[in-house]
Amino acid sequence: MDIQRFLELARTHGWQGIALWGVLLAQALLWVGLVRLHWALRREDAPWEECVGKIRSAFLRKVNGQEEINELKVHRYAPLVDKLVALHFAEEKSDRFDRWLLLRWKIREGLRPYWIRWGHLLIAFGVAVWFLNGLRVDIGLDILKRTPCDPRLLWVWLGYAMIIAWKLVHLQGNLERVQRALLLPRRDE
Repeated sequence: MDIQRFLELARTHGWQGIALWGVLLAQALLWVGLVRLHWALRREDAPWEECVGKIRSAFLRKVNGQEEINELKVHRYAPLVDKLVALHFAEEKSDRFDRWLLLRWKIREGLRPYWIRWGHLLIAFGVAVWFLNGLRVDIGLDILKRTPCDPRLLWVWLGYAMIIAWKLVHLQGNLERVQRALLLPRRDE
C-alpha cells in the first residue's frame, strides 16, 4: 500500500482529505467490529456432533442413561448450548410443548445480540460506502487504489460479513438440533 500517496491526498484536497481520514477510520472500525464478532461466534462454536450425540445417547440409553444425564448437567460445550441444557433440566417437570417454546425463545434471544451487532456493522458499511461515493464524485476512486482507503477493501469486508451471516444461520440450525435432541431424541438424526 502506498501510504505516502494517501497522506499527500489527505493534505492537499481540503475537506475531501478530511473525508479520506473519516473513511480510513470507518474502515478500521468496520474491520475491528467484524473481527470481534468473528471471535464471539468462535466461542459459541461447539463440537456439534459430539454434543448432539451425547445428548441423544443420554436420553435414549436404558443402561447408564442416568449417569450420562448427570454428566450432561455439568459438561460445558459453548455458552448458548450450556444455557439450553441448563434450561431444559430446570424446566424438566413442565409440559414438553412449553419447554419447546421456551428453548426456541432462548435460542432466538441468545442469537439476537449477534444479529444486532451484524446489522450495525452493515449500517456502518453503508455509511462508509456513502462517503466513498461522495469522494468518487469529487476526486475519483482510481486515485485511492493501493492506498489504505482502497474501496476494494470494503468489498472484501462485505464478503466476510456475508460469511459471518451464514455462520449465524448455521449456529441457529445447530442450536435447533440440540433443542430437538433434548426434547425428542431420535436414533437416526
